[in-house]
Amino acid sequence: MIEPANILKLHDVSITADNASGPGVGNLNSSLAAGELVVVFLEKEPARRLLADVAEGLVAPAQGVVTFLGEDWQAMSPDRVAQQRGRIGRVFEGECWLSDLDVDQDITLAERHHTRRVRTDIEAEAIQLCHDFGLPELPCGRSSGIRRQDLQKAACVRAFLGAPVLLLLENPASGLYADLIVPLLKTVRAARQRGAAVMWTTDQLEVWNHPELRATTRCRMNGLQMQVMDEAERPA
Repeated sequence: MIEPANILKLHDVSITADNASGPGVGNLNSSLAAGELVVVFLEKEPARRLLADVAEGLVAPAQGVVTFLGEDWQAMSPDRVAQQRGRIGRVFEGECWLSDLDVDQDITLAERHHTRRVRTDIEAEAIQLCHDFGLPELPCGRSSGIRRQDLQKAACVRAFLGAPVLLLLENPASGLYADLIVPLLKTVRAARQRGAAVMWTTDQLEVWNHPELRATTRCRMNGLQMQVMDEAERPA
């Protein structure tokens, strides 16, 4: 099957306070093709999760259209929505773990549910990603009993597991820049080389200014609007 040119496209998207947690945003226009990386510098708290929620079809726009692999999220059937979200990897800002599952079960849940891969293959890939992100093994037990630093690394493992076509990374290096920036850059580079599109949101200047980031597009949330930035406009 030939994929559309744009993996993710936001066209004249506006989100109102009625359908978003906090103030809305307006005039979102962005597209991501295979292998592309957009980095968004966030300055205000309300925008932090909103972009990823919109991209994943969790928040319906008040105006405009959001398409994933050429399909409008709002026109998909519930089964199709679930199927397509299985092709997205996401690092949530803050903890986001299912309380009734062990962490290793949570990490592998999407692959076990959306694919026919055998469990041993899924776990082998997860263990390799754990090593890539500095974990000695796949974390077991409830999230409440695991160190925050290890949960953040495990969240990266969960996001990259299964070769997703779209990666939504919400401040993935927050609080662990020294430990995570190198493996993140390496794993993002490999994902882009195999054709994944990446949206990386950050409020860290160290991330923004990293010489190996090599973003296709850089934007900032200027008030409640997204602005594509020239070199002279970038935060310093």
